[in-house]
Amino acid sequence: MNNITKKSLFSWLLFDLANTVYAFIIPGLYFSVWLVSEKGWTDQQLGLATSTAMVIVAILGPWIGIKSDSSQGKKKILFLMTLICIISTFLLGTFSVEVSVLLFVFSLIGFNLGSVVYDALLVSVSNEENRGKISGLGVAFGYTGSLIGFGVATLLQNMGYSYVEIFKAVAFLFLIFSLPAFLFIEEKITSKEKLKTSILNSLNVVINSWKHSRKYTGLTRFLVGRFFYADAINTLISGLLAVYLVEEVGLTPADSQSILALAIVVSIIGGYIFGKAADRFGPKRLILISIICWMLSLSLAIIATEFNQLWLIYVTGVLGGFNIGGIFAVDRVFMTRLSPEKHLGEFYGLYSTVGRFATIIGPILWGLIVNSLGLGRNVAMGSLIVLLAISYYIISGVPDKAEN
Repeated sequence: MNNITKKSLFSWLLFDLANTVYAFIIPGLYFSVWLVSEKGWTDQQLGLATSTAMVIVAILGPWIGIKSDSSQGKKKILFLMTLICIISTFLLGTFSVEVSVLLFVFSLIGFNLGSVVYDALLVSVSNEENRGKISGLGVAFGYTGSLIGFGVATLLQNMGYSYVEIFKAVAFLFLIFSLPAFLFIEEKITSKEKLKTSILNSLNVVINSWKHSRKYTGLTRFLVGRFFYADAINTLISGLLAVYLVEEVGLTPADSQSILALAIVVSIIGGYIFGKAADRFGPKRLILISIICWMLSLSLAIIATEFNQLWLIYVTGVLGGFNIGGIFAVDRVFMTRLSPEKHLGEFYGLYSTVGRFATIIGPILWGLIVNSLGLGRNVAMGSLIVLLAISYYIISGVPDKAEN
């Protein structure tokens, strides 16, 4: 594998497992249900908390990315951001609900800024021939982490422990599984220069990075297209899907968790299959297939609730799970294909900014439709299908390889 050691690769894969434990259990499931169903906050308030974090991530992402392209590398930044996420998660529920929401915002910031540099480390543990496969393995490891987190959380719940103890357990799991990344990943440093740009200049960095992306064929169009499918998908996995299953479908929290667990198992398979297929057929084709499947999945969810065909929710879980693993395995491969290696951190920062702005707008749109307009969660779900259709149109015009 071109001098890439197994220890370095395994440590990178293990970090995907570690941070997905957090992503699935905290924003994706338990914190959101705790906040809405137990503490009485609304979908809109949860969405605003998530969006606040994403505004900060959107602004800081490219600055973090450029900084990671410099001589200091990516691992130090990954360590700092991970530590912020772990400490904030550990303290959730310890103080008042308002303080817990603030800590939740900090945890999201740490997690998402860490993801900027983690994704860019893909080139340090793979080559052009196996990048799709390695990315797919990362996603498979990640959703294995979801299963571990889900299993531990379910066990603690069955033993009578509260949400607060579950939050602390997730922080501990994140810490343990992330440690090898900081010790054993052999990072490829692409620059000897030290970044002198101030964090106060981060907004200018976003603007300049966007202009810079236009020099590389297809990159800007891909990022715009990614905005729309990330908007739809991130809106759901920010916690609103768990709320939808309990409040709209009428499932018990235990039943909704069973469906999500099924989706996780399938996503492990989807991540590996899509990643491996991307090496053979190209990431663009796989992304388009995944977008179509997502539109079908969300349509089935609407049909299930409108016509009381709740068995379709399980079909939705399988189809959605397979494709969430698939699309996230493939889109970072597409990024590395369209971006020059020496600017990979910078453009992954922009990639993160696009995804986070999507996460800002999606929950706000959902809250507007559900709470302000009173149109219901199925109309909100339909709006996500429209966003996916727009994404399909835009991505279809992106070349499968950079033409530079």
